[in-house]
Amino acid sequence: MRREIVHGSHVRGHNQTMKQYLRDLVQILAIGAAFATIPLFAALAKLEPPWPPAMAYVSSALVLMSALVAWEWTRATHRKLRRTWIVVSLSGALLGLAAYLVAYSSFVEVNPDGGERVVRGFTCTRDAQLVYRERCPDLTARELRQAEWDPSALWTSQSITTARISLALAWLVFMAGLVGSLGAIVAGRSAMTIAGSEQLPPPERKPRKVAGTARRGARER
Repeated sequence: MRREIVHGSHVRGHNQTMKQYLRDLVQILAIGAAFATIPLFAALAKLEPPWPPAMAYVSSALVLMSALVAWEWTRATHRKLRRTWIVVSLSGALLGLAAYLVAYSSFVEVNPDGGERVVRGFTCTRDAQLVYRERCPDLTARELRQAEWDPSALWTSQSITTARISLALAWLVFMAGLVGSLGAIVAGRSAMTIAGSEQLPPPERKPRKVAGTARRGARER
């Protein structure tokens, strides 16, 4: 009898833990999907990096993966480790955002005619140095207009590629840190819920009446 009660409580606890796991998984996927729309809206507002062209889709995929990884790695860890993860993720998000804003204001020029964004470099080509001399490499939209908005005519391809990668990395660090901290928060809440449910005592069961005992009592009467 005692073994049946203990076995039943273990089965109920396992089922409850599995239900909580699936519920938290659906919740973190919903949060990740909601935040995955941020890069899409940023693409519409032209706030995401201009390179690569499919940056919005890459950011959305990274957001979902970051949410799942943060939730999976932190849901079984200690509270202090989860708090450390949250602080590190938020710090990374803030640093990524600050680096992105600095890089965007330094290396992105907008064509006023068509609204196309162009990533400039930080090292002038030999021809540009001969023409603009002291103004290199801090050339403006005026020089880009003269070059028909072709940055490779003014800056080296290596410096342009470095600026593009810097913008993309800063943006991805910002998005990953933001969603990673939210995943850790959700994992912490689920861990508290599971711990609270495991501390609840098993429900009391009434003793079963044995048919043979009832019959003996009837005969004695």
